[in-house]
Amino acid sequence: MSLWACGADDGGTGDSEATTVAETTDDGTGGTDSTGGTDTPTTGTTGATDTSGTTGVDVGRAKGLLNFTFYPETAGGLPAELGMAGAWRTEPLTTDDFFAVQAWGMHLPPAPDEPNTIANNAIPAPYEWGKDETWVVGGNALKLRGAAGESLACLMMVQDTFPVYFSDDAEFFDPLCAPDPARWVAGDVYDVIAFGGDGKDDIVLPAAVTAPTALTVTAPDVGVSLFDHDRATDLKLTWDANGGQPNRIVVRLIDTYGQMLTAHAVDDGSFTIPSAELLQLAPGPATLTIAREQSFDLGLPDGDLRVVLRYEVWADPDLI
Repeated sequence: MSLWACGADDGGTGDSEATTVAETTDDGTGGTDSTGGTDTPTTGTTGATDTSGTTGVDVGRAKGLLNFTFYPETAGGLPAELGMAGAWRTEPLTTDDFFAVQAWGMHLPPAPDEPNTIANNAIPAPYEWGKDETWVVGGNALKLRGAAGESLACLMMVQDTFPVYFSDDAEFFDPLCAPDPARWVAGDVYDVIAFGGDGKDDIVLPAAVTAPTALTVTAPDVGVSLFDHDRATDLKLTWDANGGQPNRIVVRLIDTYGQMLTAHAVDDGSFTIPSAELLQLAPGPATLTIAREQSFDLGLPDGDLRVVLRYEVWADPDLI
């Protein structure tokens, strides 16, 4: 997917005291090549330690992020896609969407903390990778396991320097690391598994995260490719609300030059982008994304891992 022609948590409550199991799930597969692409991810080899009767774990100091996003088919013909990527750092990540960083080379700033608020991000600065020592290898894979199967984000080294976790069907990836949109199930509960690798137990958090329900956008008509919208007129968004759930709606509108508006909306079924904001964007083809998301903060031996699950609808308005 391409977002344009040229180129703090208000979601689900964090569960830092989730029931934790350290187990060995070795399937006899080979090791991970962390110098470029990834081979088959390996599991821990030090034996299983059952800590399911305890609350919490000895949480490390790193900050982690794992994205698990379903993108339905678009009116422009893009097929359904699963976006899964993550990273560990000793410094907080400056985005809630590391999949966009890894898959598209894009820095999407976090949405405002306050609900029903719009931030004008202008043209966001490129993602700052920073110093290599601020990046942490937290095992050799992160996995979500639900009723429809298992999805893996496998360890790879970007620029032979930065360890990231990514689900991709590139030839140099093991087939186990390929994304399958069918494994993202709206409303499903997932176990979170951090593969430890050689000499380190795998950590399993049973039923630790839940995907949000599917998002049905009712206006504008996202089933029409390149629908016109006058920037001098408010843009009203409506969708089927999911009241009572700890969701939030994140809206982005990005013009043809990459200028970006980011909004945090309450999941009550409607949100309006005022014309005063739209007039700051350039006329021409744009990208509109509307996402229902839930996020969970989990304590792992490597540190705090934020898992963000999204159902994200894309549309392509033509701003006039």
